[in-house]
Amino acid sequence: MGEPAYVDKKEANKALIISGVVIVILIAGLFTNGFGLFDNDEPENFNLEIGEAPVLGNPNAPVVIYEFSDFSCPACALAAGANSIPNNPSWKAPLPNIKKEYVDTGKAKLVFKYFPGHGTGAEAHRVGWCLNDQGLFWKFHDEVFTQQENTGNLETMKSLALTIGANEKILDECLEQKKYDSLLQKDRVLGASNGVKGTPAFFVNNNFISGAQSFEQFKKIIDKEL
Repeated sequence: MGEPAYVDKKEANKALIISGVVIVILIAGLFTNGFGLFDNDEPENFNLEIGEAPVLGNPNAPVVIYEFSDFSCPACALAAGANSIPNNPSWKAPLPNIKKEYVDTGKAKLVFKYFPGHGTGAEAHRVGWCLNDQGLFWKFHDEVFTQQENTGNLETMKSLALTIGANEKILDECLEQKKYDSLLQKDRVLGASNGVKGTPAFFVNNNFISGAQSFEQFKKIIDKEL
């Protein structure tokens, strides 16, 4: 039999510490803006417009929140409350809490804009925009984040739309006419021109928030704007 291998405890502990630091960095990168791959430079003045975007809330709300998102983006699903961060009870999904505390009370309105953060959700967005004509966009928004593996499959997205009450004929006509397909490009250009580099990204009036930050970060900014 060979002799037992010698283990340097100091080196082993050092390796464990390094591994832990790497994990923390990876988690932090998910909720910020990509480990520094995206710069933090922002325009001094944002130039945003609602256009044909889905809007939720009081049209005259004093706070306007733009959500630049991608239905296939994992961090966007976190922001929407479809997932949670393991072992971090202090983190709260921003969107469900924003809706409850500010949108439902008429203090804020939420505007959805597309930005390709993951790159496989175009079909889901086409369906979502068509559902906006039927008043079902936001219901679809919340449901689709639970089916991210299917966001590139048009038929699956149409099936999801039907389960939440969509009129199939109206939906098919909208998709066949490619009524909102141009928003895939228009929204991307709008986001890029205002400093959006990845998703999710938010604008609370003239305040920029990058990543799936906890609701408390949004609350501080929204309360200052009221």
